[in-house]
Amino acid sequence: MKLLHIKVSPGLASSASRIASQRLVDNLRRQHAGLEESVLDLAQRPLPHLDALTIAAFFTPPHLRNESQLAAIKISEQLVDQLFDCDTLVISSPMWNLGLPSVLKAWFDHITRAGRTFAFTPEGTKVGLVRDKKVYCIVASGSLFTHGPFLQDDQFTPYIRVALEYIGITDVQFIRVEGTHDPASRTTALSCALQTIDRLF
Repeated sequence: MKLLHIKVSPGLASSASRIASQRLVDNLRRQHAGLEESVLDLAQRPLPHLDALTIAAFFTPPHLRNESQLAAIKISEQLVDQLFDCDTLVISSPMWNLGLPSVLKAWFDHITRAGRTFAFTPEGTKVGLVRDKKVYCIVASGSLFTHGPFLQDDQFTPYIRVALEYIGITDVQFIRVEGTHDPASRTTALSCALQTIDRLF
């Protein structure tokens, strides 16, 4: 099994999402001898946000791209290749201000590519081109979003689900480390998530 592990939290040692995703990867490693893990740490090596040159290169046919455009999309091409090469994807991220940290949004912007990760049929129907991938998404949040007064405020999980489906990935499992700042749950939020992970395997 080839696993791509995307880490987002800037808290390198104390991050609840990083601790939980490492537990998940350890469980996967026990199940799959010879698991190959590639780590994309967006906190330590943030991706550039899209600019006009990169976007223009996306919409230029490959055989017509000039040297500047080829240089501009080099990172995106590598990220798309990396995604296609993996069997399983683990995304480990905090929820910030109800949604995605910008470094994770930048990754989605780089890999959501017409002609590479999605295409259109002659009738105009969009089809995802990234198939047969399993995704585990670990999301840490200070408040509770699965029930209670903030239930409708979660913009993170709907975006992840739809963005992955857009490129053809539908097998997505969310694991929450929620309530890390809530007085009623902050002492048990991580341990409950780790138990949930262990039960999966």
